Amino acid sequence: MDDLSAREIEAAVQEALGLFGTSGSVSVQGRQIALHGRGAPVAIDLEQLVEQWPLLPQDLRTRKASDIARRLAQAHRAVGSLAPPASSTSARPARHIVIPIGVVALVIVGVLVAVRMLRSRETPAALPPAPETTAGEDAARNARTCEAARKRIYSGASMGPFELAGWVAELWLAMPRGASAAQAAAAQEPLNAEAVGMGALIAQGKLTAGADAELAAVTDGLVEIVPGFDPEEAGRSPPWRAITARFSGGYARAYFDPALRARFVALADRMADGAGAELGALYARCAHLPYHDAGAWFRGSDPAAAAAALVYSSGLFAELAAVDRGALTALGRTGPIDALRNAGASLDLAGLSKLVGAHGGGIARGGAGAVVITFPVGGPTRATSASRIVARKLQVGVGQD
Repeated sequence: MDDLSAREIEAAVQEALGLFGTSGSVSVQGRQIALHGRGAPVAIDLEQLVEQWPLLPQDLRTRKASDIARRLAQAHRAVGSLAPPASSTSARPARHIVIPIGVVALVIVGVLVAVRMLRSRETPAALPPAPETTAGEDAARNARTCEAARKRIYSGASMGPFELAGWVAELWLAMPRGASAAQAAAAQEPLNAEAVGMGALIAQGKLTAGADAELAAVTDGLVEIVPGFDPEEAGRSPPWRAITARFSGGYARAYFDPALRARFVALADRMADGAGAELGALYARCAHLPYHDAGAWFRGSDPAAAAAALVYSSGLFAELAAVDRGALTALGRTGPIDALRNAGASLDLAGLSKLVGAHGGGIARGGAGAVVITFPVGGPTRATSASRIVARKLQVGVGQD
C-alpha cells in the first residue's frame, strides 16, 4: 500500500467530515478507512482507491473524499442511534414498568441482529493482506492494462485516468555522426545526461528544477538515457547516431496530463538544443511493445527534416504499416533518414502545415529556427494518421489517399 496516498486520503476525508457535522479521527487500514469518534468506531471499504489515488486529478480526489466522508458519517449516526440513551438527571420520580422477560430478550436479540446487519453492510470483514506480487507479475498486469488502453484509443475512445500503467514516454533525438575525432569519441562514451548535453536538465535519473519546476516535483518518475537505434536500425543509418530519453513512472503519467503536456513539449525542445539534434520526436508507447503511439512533438532543422522525423519515428513504428520499406530502400540513400529527407526536399512549410493540419497537427518554430510539428494530448492517434499522409506524399507510404 502507498503510505503517502493513505495519508493524503486521511487528510482529505478528515477535512470533508466537517461538512457532514461529524467529528472524530480517520485512519486508513489496508483497504478500509475507519472513523473513531464518540461511540463505537465504524469502517467502510476503500476498494481500489489507495492504488488509484495518485492518478486522480484534484477535483475527482475531492469528490471521492466527500463521498467517503458522507458514508462514514451515515454509518456513525446509524450505529449511534442504536446505543442506549443516557440516563436522565431529571428530579422526576422514576416510574417502574414491569416488562415480561421474554419481551426483553426479544428486544435485545432484535437490536443485536440490526447492529450485525448494519455493520455487515458498511463494515465488511477485514480483508486478508494482499499477496505480494513478483516483478514479473506486476509487469504482466501493466502490459495487459496498457494493451487495453491502446485498443480503446485506436477505437476512438479517450485515455482514461486509470489506464496509464505500463506506458513510457520517449524523446528520440538524432544527430549526424560527423567526421571529427572528437565526435567519434563522443559517440563511444557511455550514455548519460552529462555526455549528451543534458546535465543541467537531468540528475540521478530525475528532472531538475532547471528543466521544469513542475515536472521536477514529480517524485516517482525516472529518466533514462538509452541508445536511440537498436543494432539493426543503427546498421541501416550509419551516418547518424541517436539517443532516447525514456520517461517512466510519474513522468509517463504527467505526459498524458493536459495541464503538463505543454511543459513536456517545451522540455523536448530544450533537450534537442542541448544534444545538438537535427531530428527529434516525442511520443509514448507500451513499455513492452515496439509501436510508437500518442505522438506529441516532431522536430527537424527544415520542413523536409521535420517530415522525416514524423514518418521515421511514427510511421515506421506503427502497428499497422504506414511506410513501404521496399519503396524507402529503393530511394537509394544511405539509410532511411537520409532517404526521407531527400524525398521531402521540395516540401515547404505551407505544404507540410496543410498535410499535418488535416489531422489536428500544428506547425511552429523551435530552437535554432527548427520546424516543429505538434499534436494535442486529446488526439493520441493523430500523429500516426498524419505520418501515413506525409509518407504517401514522400512516395513511400502504404495505401492511397
